[in-house]
Amino acid sequence: MVRKDHACAALAATLLLASSALPVLAQSNGSIGLRGTMESICFVQINQTNTSSVDLIKGTSNLTIGTVGEKCNRGNGFTVTISSANAGALVNATGARAAYTVQYDNSGVKSLANPVVLTRTSAKKTVSTKSFKVNIPANPQAIAGTYADTITVAIAAR
Repeated sequence: MVRKDHACAALAATLLLASSALPVLAQSNGSIGLRGTMESICFVQINQTNTSSVDLIKGTSNLTIGTVGEKCNRGNGFTVTISSANAGALVNATGARAAYTVQYDNSGVKSLANPVVLTRTSAKKTVSTKSFKVNIPANPQAIAGTYADTITVAIAAR
């Protein structure tokens, strides 16, 4: 004599085994996702080529003081910002100033009284190197002292 609860359990196990043995229906097509990411790579390479002191009495024109290499892989371009710690002037310890202008990448002669922002509208996949020049007017009336400034060139993806 088979007890009812054992018969139900045996039937349930048989149904469970039978349902797991059913074949999976094949599909006519399928897809597998694939993607990758490329980070923004933007940098400047600054090479100071002239480290000698400038004669403030005589001044100088179109003096190449270095080169700047630009690279940025953003498709919609980038900006290059040129700024001066002393708002476009060489300054000595007493605060005396000797203004100057810069020339960079055919942008014309620019004062750095305010930062200069150059907009590039496409990516530069390789380093593009440009000359950086300064113009310092003659200043025979300059006050004695050592004059200095720091020019910063920064790059940012757009």
